[in-house]
Amino acid sequence: MKSRSHSLLIFLILPVLLMMASPVAAYVGSDVCANCHGSQHAKWIESGHPYKLIKIFDEAPTHSFPDIAQYPNDPVDPPMGYTWSDISYTIGGYGWKMRWIDNNGYLVTGIENNQYNFETDAWTNYHIDEPAGTKPYDCGSCHTTGWVPSDDGIAGNNQDGLEGMLGTFFAGGVHCEQCHGQGDDHVNNPHGVNMEIDSSSEFCGQCHTRDPENHIASGAGFIKHHEQFDEWLHSPHASGPGCNNCHDPHSSVKFDPVAPGYGTNVSCENCHAEQAAFTAHMGYPDCKNCHMPKASKSAVAISDYEGDLRTHIWSINTDPVGKMEGMFTPDGMYVIEDDQGMAQITLDFACYSCHQDEEGTGGNNSMRTLEELSAFAFNMHGTLSDVRPEVIPSVVMLGNAFPNPFNPQTKVSFTVESPQHITLSVFDMSGQKVAVLVDQVFDEGAHCADWNGKNTLGQDVASGTYLVNIRAKSVSESLKIQLVR
Repeated sequence: MKSRSHSLLIFLILPVLLMMASPVAAYVGSDVCANCHGSQHAKWIESGHPYKLIKIFDEAPTHSFPDIAQYPNDPVDPPMGYTWSDISYTIGGYGWKMRWIDNNGYLVTGIENNQYNFETDAWTNYHIDEPAGTKPYDCGSCHTTGWVPSDDGIAGNNQDGLEGMLGTFFAGGVHCEQCHGQGDDHVNNPHGVNMEIDSSSEFCGQCHTRDPENHIASGAGFIKHHEQFDEWLHSPHASGPGCNNCHDPHSSVKFDPVAPGYGTNVSCENCHAEQAAFTAHMGYPDCKNCHMPKASKSAVAISDYEGDLRTHIWSINTDPVGKMEGMFTPDGMYVIEDDQGMAQITLDFACYSCHQDEEGTGGNNSMRTLEELSAFAFNMHGTLSDVRPEVIPSVVMLGNAFPNPFNPQTKVSFTVESPQHITLSVFDMSGQKVAVLVDQVFDEGAHCADWNGKNTLGQDVASGTYLVNIRAKSVSESLKIQLVR
């Protein structure tokens, strides 16, 4: 009897002892990670990941963001009728937009001007048809670290006891452990326990997606935001480079020129040397302007053809069709996929951020019809054996600069189809005119002009990148050149 009692006691106690010997993993926080992984932390802390959801303490979160982020550089107060004391959290503020969550955990809705867009420094409307206090926050799986949904209707089971916040989390924003797993075991035994490193595109796609079946959702003539994985899946890159082949996941893409590290760490030429070596455009624009136009909209649309996020579809349909006929489904809700599941960008997205359509909508360069763009875009890189018979010659064509880079002088070539007045000027990258190379009538044929690296006053200009711009009637084209002293 005694032996059986001892056996029962051991049976009851053993699970408890095992649990004590193998504690449940726990979060330690990104500051702890920084002790050993300082370089990665320094890049991450100035990327957008940590700032998806910011807790508010009765005042503006000016000091919650790095200096490069939009919010501290363009601070705004909550929507009209709210003060910071009425706000529990903010969503965004790093690069594109900011929204607010009230003290009950609901997104601020039901009033006009309840989303602030940093691109345009302007307010816009977000779900104004939903009354205040009715839109709960349930986006934590991609805005927080350690999100656990809680939809049982008991406010006490939600973060901070907020009725409308349908989950709990360890930290607002996407921190190290959201991607690499809880870190206490690794901290206690760094050489014996390794952290998770999943560099697959599918892992990034857990958040950078929108449609459950990974189709590319759209609306109002643009691709919807955070769909980079869905776009990649329906692009030529799906069978080749993935997210982390082109991006450093710890670094900022939005503020790549000023943030630590390189958000985009390769150039197109690394894989597409043949196409980069020959393009009918030669110079400006570069690859991403055409193959990664801003066909997606996170906050605002700059024009009918330019949103505020670059697409990751890459492939261009060179037929003379616009986006509503050739890119989006008839209901406008998705990007069209072909029989192989591939998607394509139409020429209006690829070209009208620089050129203008027939009504003058688009960029600052020459007006071009879709037919003209199609004729010019076909065989752009000289890799096709046939050429469309309906090619429409341009009235003026800006050629190359040689040498480029150069010091102290370069020669710029251009072709004129008929006698006309040509202005060839040099601009710096801020748009200031530096020099005028030619300003006269030219006969039909090939011509060239020299630039000696001096401004209109005859002074040497600094090393750097400049744009040579040619203008004739309604034509305007530019070429990027590099002066290296």
